[in-house]
Amino acid sequence: MIEFSSTGKIYKSLLGRSVTAVEEFSLQIVEGEILGIAGPNGAGKSTLISLLLGYIRPTHGSVRIDGLDPRVYVERNGIGYLSELMSINPNWKAEGALARFATLAGVEPGRIPDRVNAVIEQLGIGEHRLKKIKALSKGNLQRLGLAQALLRDERIMVLDEPTHGLDPVWTQRFRGIVEDLRKPGKTVIIASHNLDELQRLADRVAIIDRGRLQRVV
Repeated sequence: MIEFSSTGKIYKSLLGRSVTAVEEFSLQIVEGEILGIAGPNGAGKSTLISLLLGYIRPTHGSVRIDGLDPRVYVERNGIGYLSELMSINPNWKAEGALARFATLAGVEPGRIPDRVNAVIEQLGIGEHRLKKIKALSKGNLQRLGLAQALLRDERIMVLDEPTHGLDPVWTQRFRGIVEDLRKPGKTVIIASHNLDELQRLADRVAIIDRGRLQRVV
């Protein structure tokens, strides 16, 4: 379903210096799989996600989703995505923010209230639904981010450091959410620096360092 083929990405600074973020990365991710991507900060995880989402293009090699360029796939089908750092208008209320995200994700207008209520319940943020974003704790903001990623029940989910800021109780509950996502036809990719956590959640874990795939466990 998803294939990285000798994928590489080189960034160039304004001074002309080159920085290799990803180098000769090859990996196939099959439909229905939960894949973890582990590595230290700066290993290339965020660049791989940006390539997968079509935000940037590889310098060499390729990335394909169902045989399509990622940007084309996303425009046609969408991908559920939780970024590592949530950036939301601080004056929006949580419930209103989710409704806006649902609209942007292409949820049918008549289904938006039901979908918003469903993810609010799933993530346990009902008591915060009328709070402004700026009043939410880091953990509750992360749960809101998870909620928006689940709004459209996409075939592909990409979660970047999803347990960052969650307390131990919600880290445990997050494992249950991931298990609920495990179903035929759905592929989940979770990037984290926490290898132990990924091994609990994922079918396979791809370990990267300095932009290279080191091994798959």
